[in-house]
Amino acid sequence: MADKLNITFFPFVHHEVSSHIRAFAERLQVTFRELKVNIVPYEDATESLPISKVFKRFARIIGSNILFVFKKIFGMGEHEYYIPLSSIPRFLKRTRVKKGISIVALGEQVSGDLPMEYIYNFKDNSVINVIDFPDGITADTDFQKHFDTAMGFFSHHMANIILAVDAKRWLVYNFNASHPIYDLTKDFSKNVLHALIPKIVAPISPHKFSEFTQLPGAFDVSGEDYRNLVDDLVGGAKLFAQTDLYPDGKKIDDLAFRDNFYRWVGRLHLDNRNGMSFGFLAKQIPTKLSTLIPFAELSPSLAKRVLFEKDYFVDGDTIYIILDLAGQGRFALEVPEVWVLSQRSGSDKTNVTPEKDLIKLGLSHGRLCMQLPKGLKIDNNYRPSFDTKVILAHALGNSIIASILEYFDSDSSFVKNYKAGLGLAHWHGYFNPKGVPQGWFVHGFMNPHVACSSPQSAIYALDGKLRVFSRAQEKGEAFLGDIHVEPQHGTNICFTSLVDLAQFLINNPGVSILGNKYLSLYNI
Repeated sequence: MADKLNITFFPFVHHEVSSHIRAFAERLQVTFRELKVNIVPYEDATESLPISKVFKRFARIIGSNILFVFKKIFGMGEHEYYIPLSSIPRFLKRTRVKKGISIVALGEQVSGDLPMEYIYNFKDNSVINVIDFPDGITADTDFQKHFDTAMGFFSHHMANIILAVDAKRWLVYNFNASHPIYDLTKDFSKNVLHALIPKIVAPISPHKFSEFTQLPGAFDVSGEDYRNLVDDLVGGAKLFAQTDLYPDGKKIDDLAFRDNFYRWVGRLHLDNRNGMSFGFLAKQIPTKLSTLIPFAELSPSLAKRVLFEKDYFVDGDTIYIILDLAGQGRFALEVPEVWVLSQRSGSDKTNVTPEKDLIKLGLSHGRLCMQLPKGLKIDNNYRPSFDTKVILAHALGNSIIASILEYFDSDSSFVKNYKAGLGLAHWHGYFNPKGVPQGWFVHGFMNPHVACSSPQSAIYALDGKLRVFSRAQEKGEAFLGDIHVEPQHGTNICFTSLVDLAQFLINNPGVSILGNKYLSLYNI
C-alpha cells in the first residue's frame, strides 16, 4: 500500500507547535520516504479549480440556505444548517490539493484556513492532523473516553485521522473508533506501515443510495417470509443491551464543530446522515444454494470460458468461481445471490423498530442491491451501514460454504443453520482467544488496519472465511462459523442466531469487551 500513497505536508502553521509535533513530523517524513511513499511538495500538489466548479459550490451553499429558510417557515422537521455569508469566501478558494493526495497538517489551524478547505473531499484526499497528546489518555483508558475524545478531535480539526504525540508515545485515532498507542522508541517504521498507511490508502467512505440497484416494491417486515428473521433481530438486539458492546451513537448536532459551515461539510461527508453509531446486527436471509459442478461435467459453452490464470469465469451476467477442494477435485460454483436484513446506519443497535430501522441489502450478479421496508418514509436518518460491503462479503462466504457442505453432507449443522437464517454481528472489541466457542474459527488478525466501508475490508472478510473453512475441512473439524478480527477496528462474527450469540456473551461475561484489551493476545 505504501507505494500507492501520495502525501503532501500542509505548509500553513498559524500557531506555534510543540517540539514533540515537529520532531514527530520530521521522523514521519523520513519514514515515509524509506517506505517508498510518494511525498509531493505542496506547490506541486495543488491545482486551480475551474470557475464553473467554484460557482457550483457557491450555488450549492446558497441552495442549502434557501432550503433551511423554507423548512423553517413551513415547520418541516428535517434539520438543515444556515451557513453565514461570512463563510462563503471559503467556497471561492480556487486552490485545491489534487485528488489522490493526502495532507499532513501540524498542530492547531485557524478557522477559515483549515486543510479541509483546500481539498476536493474527504474520500479523495485524507486529512491527517498531528497534535499534542491529550491529557487524561493512557493505555488503560476505556473505550468510551477514547470515543468521545476522538469525535471531538475529528469535528474540531476536520480531519480523517488524528495523530497525537508526546515525547514517548503516539496515538492513532480514525473513524474505526480505534485507539492504538505506540511507543516512539520501538518499531516506528513497522507501526507506520501497518497502522497508519492502510488507514490513509483505504479511507472510510459512507455508502450512498446511488451505489445500489433498488428493487421495485417494498418488503413487509411483518410478512410470513420475514417474521422469524425479524423476531431474531429484535430479540437478539434486546439481549445485546446487556453486553455493553454497543455504545450510544453520536449525532452531528452534538459534535464540537467550530461553526455551521464545518457542521454542514461534516454531514455532507457522511452522505447527509444526521449521526452515526458503531457496530451492526444483521440477519442473513436464506437463499437458494448453488450446486457444485465437477470440472469434468462442465458444458462445452462454460468450459471454453475458463481461463488458466483466473480463479473465476463469467457467462453472460453469471459469475462462477473455481474451487480446488482437497481430496475432492476441481469444481465450478455459480456465485450465489445473497440477501440480509441489516440495521440502518445510526440506529439504536439494541432497540430495533423494524419498520424504520431495517434495510434489505443484497448482492446479485456482482451488483449491490437494496429494498426498503413497506411504508417507510426516507429521511436523513435512513442510510445503509458503513459496513455494508463487509456484511455482504460475510453473507456471500456463508452461502458458498453452505453450498459446498450441502453437496457433500446435506445434514451438516452449518447448512441447517444457514437455512434457518444465520446471525451476523460486529462490535468494536475482540474475543478473548481463550473464550472462542467450539466450532468457530478466528482469522484476520494479521491483516492491515484498513477502514470499514473500504473494498479491502470486504476482501479480507471473504478470503479469511474461506481459508479457515478450508483448513477445518482438511483437518476434519466441524465448521460452525467464523470470527473475523479487524485489527484496530473490531470483530465480525457469524453465529447460529443473534439470540444465541447474545445469550452466549451474557453467559460468558467478559469473553468480549469494547476496546483493544484482547487484541494483543492474537500476537499481532
